[in-house]
Amino acid sequence: MPRRWPGPTRSTSGHPPVPDRAGQPEAPEPQAIANAWIDAAVAGDAAALRGLFAPDCRILVAGDMPFCGWMDVDAFFAQTAILPLAGPMVFEIGEMVAQGDRVWFEAQSAAKLADGADYRNIYIFQLQVREGRIVEYKEFADTLHIWRVIDDPRVRGAPIARQPLLVNVRRRLVGNAVAGETAQEA
Repeated sequence: MPRRWPGPTRSTSGHPPVPDRAGQPEAPEPQAIANAWIDAAVAGDAAALRGLFAPDCRILVAGDMPFCGWMDVDAFFAQTAILPLAGPMVFEIGEMVAQGDRVWFEAQSAAKLADGADYRNIYIFQLQVREGRIVEYKEFADTLHIWRVIDDPRVRGAPIARQPLLVNVRRRLVGNAVAGETAQEA
């Protein structure tokens, strides 16, 4: 029996809504899930946002600050508390590309923080979607900017150990092409 997708049925950003898929065998395309994620995140709809993640979703927030690394859904939602907004955030989406069950998109944000600082970050997101749910989420942001504008021990505390980005290594090369040597498959 096909899995039913409990995603949002309305849009707050002008993107077409993600339809209710109850009773339909096909799950939404990854780009529809990415747009639903964007809509729910910008609207501050934590319940809709949580509903887009599979319960066992693996999440990577790239960087070595205390709030970064691989985590589960609960830890991801807990780490979002580091951003002390004084009002709404402007979130702009650039290019979005999908291939198979993955979608990548670029974004930038602007907001005023509670202490008056300007928060203006840039991002690349990668979502892997199966059966209408996000099963892997990777977020790449300007962590130096975060460190500069957010004075919080979860940002400025001791760094975590560097964690690998790749879940599946497709190729491994060894060499120094910049110095004129040829890279070799390892």
